[in-house]
Amino acid sequence: MEKLFVYALLYSEGFDVWASYADTLDMLFIENLENEEYLSLEMMRPKEAVLHSISVMYRSELDSEYFGKILMKSLQQIYKNISIEVFAKKMYSLWKKLPQHICKEEPFFTLSYADDCLSYGDEYQCRQLYEKAMYYYD
Repeated sequence: MEKLFVYALLYSEGFDVWASYADTLDMLFIENLENEEYLSLEMMRPKEAVLHSISVMYRSELDSEYFGKILMKSLQQIYKNISIEVFAKKMYSLWKKLPQHICKEEPFFTLSYADDCLSYGDEYQCRQLYEKAMYYYD
């Protein structure tokens, strides 16, 4: 489920990951055809499925390390393809959606403040902070 939660969060921030979300959901459903949660998600429209997935995430006991590895690996690809200003804005918004029990842990907490450096023109420091977070598990 952690992978599904990552794609739900990324999709909620406007990243084009619907195909990855749908593929992951299909795989989870095929592995467990009796799971009514997966069946319900399969029947929903993208926005509904993502919002529902995020609400399930809040009630779940995440494996924060596995979740973090998937999230940070996904962010590495996104980071390469958009401006630092857009990335920073979306990372703070994403951080606010993280479950309470992990949002204060590293590398997640970095997503809440790394954009501060941009307010005083220090793009280098901002990038350093994001890159340290994204490669935290490597």
